[in-house]
Amino acid sequence: MSSNPVSIQTPPQYCQYTTGACDQSFADVPATHAFFFFSSKLEMISQTIAEGIRKLRLNGNKLEIGSWQSMNVDGKIIFCQICKSQRFTKVAVADVTSLNFNVLFEIGYALGLGIPVVPIRDTTCSLDQREFDELGLLDVLGYVDYQNSDELAARLPTAIENARFPLSRNIKQNNEQPIFVVKTPITNDGQIKLMSIVKKSGLRFRTFDPKETSRLSLQDAFRDVTSSLGIITHLLAPIRRGSLVHNARSAFMAGLGMASGQVVCILQEGDEQRPIDYRDVVLPYSNPNQIQSLMTPFISKMFDEIQSTRFVPITLPLRALESLDFGDVAAENEIKALEYYFVPTAQYNEARRGHARLIVGRKGTGKTAIFYGLRRAFWTSQDQLVIDLKPEGHQFTKLREAVLTHLTRGLQEHVLTAFWTYLLLMEIANKILRDDGRYATRSNDRAKAFEEIRLAYGGDPTMDEGDFSERLMSLVERLSQASGQAVANTAADVTPALYQRDIRDLSIKLSAYLRGKRGFGSLSTIWIKDGR
Repeated sequence: MSSNPVSIQTPPQYCQYTTGACDQSFADVPATHAFFFFSSKLEMISQTIAEGIRKLRLNGNKLEIGSWQSMNVDGKIIFCQICKSQRFTKVAVADVTSLNFNVLFEIGYALGLGIPVVPIRDTTCSLDQREFDELGLLDVLGYVDYQNSDELAARLPTAIENARFPLSRNIKQNNEQPIFVVKTPITNDGQIKLMSIVKKSGLRFRTFDPKETSRLSLQDAFRDVTSSLGIITHLLAPIRRGSLVHNARSAFMAGLGMASGQVVCILQEGDEQRPIDYRDVVLPYSNPNQIQSLMTPFISKMFDEIQSTRFVPITLPLRALESLDFGDVAAENEIKALEYYFVPTAQYNEARRGHARLIVGRKGTGKTAIFYGLRRAFWTSQDQLVIDLKPEGHQFTKLREAVLTHLTRGLQEHVLTAFWTYLLLMEIANKILRDDGRYATRSNDRAKAFEEIRLAYGGDPTMDEGDFSERLMSLVERLSQASGQAVANTAADVTPALYQRDIRDLSIKLSAYLRGKRGFGSLSTIWIKDGR
């Protein structure tokens, strides 16, 4: 009876719950025309839907109707029963009167399987309307509105009969950046640690950043997930600002990814109660330092997936309009693709010649594209030193608070100068010691200068671990503690806590080493990309 492809009615080769092949039997799963998903928390709404289902079954329209309330889950994994019911239905009917994480996960799962979704909502209830508008994922789908069970039973047969899958499935796998990360609207320590681990793993990734793009469309979400090999999302504690919308978006993306056969990593800040549909695949943490071990299996699985040959189904040739690609709204998500259509503008050429040191502009004007263009132009040159610094805004907020709260106006400029001098010199030294070892051995003088930098750099645990965002955060914390404890409010109270070595000696050694590179006469050549 079902019009769904046969492939989704056989156990999948990969399931997130088993981290391997599906271990369920699909024999004797009843086929339905429509299967209902709704929350039981709003009793008045759930009773109306249940009564509407009863009337649908009695009105002689010959529709086979299923509901999560009628599933036989005794002694069985609830998610597996939901998965099988979706695979053997023609249409998923989901109530979106309230913002429910389980329902959003189930909507994402249905769309990931290629099943049409009919959203229904009680128009007499205004609960979560603002959050739904902010979420933005479902507002392009047509709703079936109802106020009572009679209206629901009368309007659904036509909607079920006319339901069609709303998205294009001719999506090419993104082999250049196969990981997709759903970033949080706030940059807490867990988010910083997560991004640091992903960067250090060597896996290329794309992101959805709600601070850059306020709304994620259904089409973009479907494309970003189904073109990826792995999905990472980070659930926020309920007390966090913006957690409701973000966690709802994450539930949808997780369902979409799991149905599409992607490897999904769901981290959760704190040990709050988790939605039952995906409870067993969530990885809670109480300390950000736990994230490294939690993500290790995901990273290992990603490398296995990248190295293995994946079956790619044959698709029909794209029509002319379907082949058009206008690029991503964020240059970070298409670093490799930029080389094919990046236009070297006058601003880019000025920066490349060294005539421009500061690049500013509104969002979407091409600052990030110029940044990556400049990096690419000099990245492989042994005569240039390219340091890619991409901090998160969270650290700057804490830095501002530390300086303005504890320090006098006269001391603020001195401390900020000392802070950035130390940070940038340490980053330059870190970059040289990490990447220039082989280059330095080509000349005795260069090797001697390299070794002098190693001795001057010494070892600072704050600056040796993590990526730039983590190192910046650690230094901000150190400054905050030092400025808060300062009694005399003088430079002598604060700067010694920042400097863990002779900074003048390190500066002299770096200048001597960099003079051996053709592109440097001093430490003054720095490009800054302003991300406002």
